[in-house]
Amino acid sequence: MTTTRRKRPALTGAKFDINGVRKATIAMLSSAYRSGRFRTLADILIAMEVIDADLDGQPHSMRSLSETLDIPYTSVSRIVFGLTAEGGEGPGILTLNSHDQDRRRKVIGVDPAAYKLFGKGPHQAAEKAMANYYGQTVRSLKAKNGSRR
Repeated sequence: MTTTRRKRPALTGAKFDINGVRKATIAMLSSAYRSGRFRTLADILIAMEVIDADLDGQPHSMRSLSETLDIPYTSVSRIVFGLTAEGGEGPGILTLNSHDQDRRRKVIGVDPAAYKLFGKGPHQAAEKAMANYYGQTVRSLKAKNGSRR
């Protein structure tokens, strides 16, 4: 009797297997928490959304971040300020920059030096978890598309 190895559903195209995404999410959150910079899930969520928007070339304002994440404006403002160098402890991963047309508005950006210190850790942890679970499929997609930063 010969045995054949069953492929995971995600690789056969039958049905998407969510386990790899769950493992990647856990790895990302764990890595962000271990960095010591983030105290709450809201800190991690806001930082990840700002990093993603910055990588896409469409940085957030306080209002757009509040609306995107459905978090009250005052909470977003407090958390973002806490993640800057002025408002937090140590190097801040986020920066508040003046808006091009309206000086009263602030655009939330990512501090490149701080991003290099601990910003890539969560993303790399997620990539590693996805590659470990899904295998060659993720590696070939990464090689084909490259990294955004």
